Amino acid sequence: MNNFFIEYRDPMFGIIILFAIIFIISFVNYWWGVFKSKEEKESIEKFVKKFEIISDEKEYKKLLQDAAIPVESLALLADAYSKGGDYEKSINIYLVALKRVKDRSKKQYILSALGKIYFKAGFLSRSAEVFLESLRIHPRNEESLKYLTVVYEKLKEYKKAIEVLDALEELGAKVSKQRHYINALQVCNDIKLNKKQKAAKLKLLYHEDKFLQRKYFEFLQQHKLEIHEDEMRDFEYLDIIDLLWAADKDWLDLSKYEDTFLRHIAMAKGYIAFEPSQNSSFELEVLGILEKEQYHKANLSFHYMCSECKNVFPIYFYRCPNCQSIATAKVQSSIVKDHDEENLSFL
Repeated sequence: MNNFFIEYRDPMFGIIILFAIIFIISFVNYWWGVFKSKEEKESIEKFVKKFEIISDEKEYKKLLQDAAIPVESLALLADAYSKGGDYEKSINIYLVALKRVKDRSKKQYILSALGKIYFKAGFLSRSAEVFLESLRIHPRNEESLKYLTVVYEKLKEYKKAIEVLDALEELGAKVSKQRHYINALQVCNDIKLNKKQKAAKLKLLYHEDKFLQRKYFEFLQQHKLEIHEDEMRDFEYLDIIDLLWAADKDWLDLSKYEDTFLRHIAMAKGYIAFEPSQNSSFELEVLGILEKEQYHKANLSFHYMCSECKNVFPIYFYRCPNCQSIATAKVQSSIVKDHDEENLSFL
């Protein structure tokens, strides 16, 4: 028995045990990696089968099956089809690339790109599934999290959108404006609240974030709720000039306000007599002069530019339709010939 303990205390015995443990750990780790790789491959194959599009067009399928074509080239081809509006071909190419790619970072990229294609094509539920699959591979993918927030927002699944924003915030992203905007959407879509309760909640949110002043003003305008004079002083008029211009005089009579900018709009609309002013904007001054000369065939037209991507859109947006940035819309106006058409409201 004593001989056994002597051998156990032998340094060589300890070294042998150490190497044996390292070997066992390495062996288990290797086979665990093989197992996880196989499991991930099977998961991707099942995922691809679920989204495959059956199409009779075959002109590009043989090309896609050629293993000599690098995945990067397939991604470029898919992107080209996407920009051309052929989303079906783009999706098919990304699915083929997803089957072939082995590197996790490339899988993450392809899944993010595929999710954006589904998003552009309007398949929001599928887009959400793809982004979730992307996040399963790489949970810290900020781009997938950003788009997933927008998808849930459009699906009116606001609770899930807030949860995704929490994850983005943990990664250091600034999400306060998005959070306030989603809260405002929740208020507007809450069937348990009446109009006045919704207006009160929107007013609180607007005071937390000035970005929501338009949302509050739009709600009051849509439901013809009264705006108090002290409330009007808080608005940034240049940011809502299009809403002020389209406002019904019976609801909002701009001629009764003493504010210079509001009076210029009232002059341009012909509500009060024109008075020259150095502080007036060029468009409002010209329209005021034309009204004074009894020329009623001019009007203001509005378009909206994203300060982030510089794209211009004919309808106001809280979130840019192109780059999905929030609170980046800049109102721009121009004088156009009035065709005696009624003002269209998208409220």
